Amino acid sequence: MSGEHGRTDEVRVGPTVAEGYGSGRAGLVGWIDIVGSQLSPAWRRRLGSGIVAGVGGLLVGIPFYHLSRHALSAEALAGDALPLLFGVVLLGVGAWLGWLSDDDLAPLVTAFWVTVGLGVTVLVTLYFLTLHVAHGHVVESQWFLVYDVGATGAVAGLLISRYDVRSRRRNRRLSQQERRFRAVFEGTLDALVVVDDEGRYLEANPAAADLFGLPREELIGKHVAEFTPDDLAVEENWSAFLDGPGQRGEYELVRADGETRTIAVAATPNVLAGRHLAALRDVTERVEREADLDRERARVEFLNRLLRHNVLNGMNLVLAKLDAVEPSVPADCRDDVAAARHRGEEIVDLIQTARRLATDVSTDGTDRRIDVREPLTEAVADLRTASPEATVECDVSDQAVWVRADGMVGTVFEHLLTNAVQHNDPASVRVTATVSVDPETVTVTVADDGEGVPPERLAQLFDEEVFAHTRDWGGFGLSIVQALVQEYDGCVWAETNDPSGMVVHVELPRAAEPDGDGRDSSA
Repeated sequence: MSGEHGRTDEVRVGPTVAEGYGSGRAGLVGWIDIVGSQLSPAWRRRLGSGIVAGVGGLLVGIPFYHLSRHALSAEALAGDALPLLFGVVLLGVGAWLGWLSDDDLAPLVTAFWVTVGLGVTVLVTLYFLTLHVAHGHVVESQWFLVYDVGATGAVAGLLISRYDVRSRRRNRRLSQQERRFRAVFEGTLDALVVVDDEGRYLEANPAAADLFGLPREELIGKHVAEFTPDDLAVEENWSAFLDGPGQRGEYELVRADGETRTIAVAATPNVLAGRHLAALRDVTERVEREADLDRERARVEFLNRLLRHNVLNGMNLVLAKLDAVEPSVPADCRDDVAAARHRGEEIVDLIQTARRLATDVSTDGTDRRIDVREPLTEAVADLRTASPEATVECDVSDQAVWVRADGMVGTVFEHLLTNAVQHNDPASVRVTATVSVDPETVTVTVADDGEGVPPERLAQLFDEEVFAHTRDWGGFGLSIVQALVQEYDGCVWAETNDPSGMVVHVELPRAAEPDGDGRDSSA
């Protein structure tokens, strides 16, 4: 087969099968396909069934004619019984083909073979009768002998037609299967190639030609080694592939223009004898993205260590020194020390939040759960302590409300509650935190009746990528909120409060109670 390399751009992935009903045979038998393609299905039935029924009627009519001309006897009936039976059979077959057959070409095929069987046997019988008469032999009832043999030939043609019809149906199914396979082979976005035992490409689809960077007719006949790196042991790998059940993995492909691409390969040996199929997919961009992510993770890990070992430890030391010197600080300066301590604690909290966001989640989200009431009530209590002049209300259930999150979800509520007070007049603002429970989710709502946010900005608060804060409004805290909520597979959005202010909704996935019953009693 390797000698066929470079034959044409038209390739075959299966056995050659004609595109029509039959097998595409030429000559006398091919006449059926030619005639059938020119007639409508209705006329195929009429013509074919009419011919078959006509031959049957002829075979039935001759015995009746014979009996009407001669005296009725047992010998005459016995002599005409078999041809008469053959005629009745052909009449029945003709009627069935015209009314009950679900194959519109079978009547033509049957008519062809019945006519051929009848004609051939009649001609052969006439030939031998002529020879016998020419040699002086006496043959009684010559024409009835021709009739009997012709009837047998017609029934033999009927039997042959059954085989021919089944053969044509089988070829039609094969043709349809090949067309479907061809459509998949040619139309799939993945590169598909067929390789022989020597490792040479026999067939390739358009996607493969694009991947290899060659016209398909030039790719056919080339060896797999021509597209591999120089340091790859091609012969050993190829032998292992032929002897194994198949191969899957990622390999480097050197295109015709010298560019190296990373491809995912799924190869199956001997899909046909000596033919091996491989599906190839270009994953270069994905591999490069993964490499970029690995480098980014390394940078994030470095930042995490820097925050943990340097900045956080340094701030803890500063807070410890403030605690140590506070007793010796004059009374009129202790407010400054308290402010410094408060600010230092805020920086520590911010560093811990940044560390949390910079660290990959090590626990599966389905294993994390927390009663959302605890971090929410703690955040409300902290806000009341920090802003005693503000009115802060919290409406939560008396029963546990479990969500798929961890202790850092409290940071979400702290930022939303603090944001509601800081951007309004604390003495006049009213902040409300509520919890609503649905079968699959829990929604925490933080609402205020302050000045609110313009509608055009309200819709943009949470529509940007995490930490993509190039704007000079909105607050860094909202980016932290968005990042954490997305980490918990939740969502956050803002709306205008009626009659004034803003409402922020945080929707989190619901979690099963620790006892594993799947739902808390508040549902």
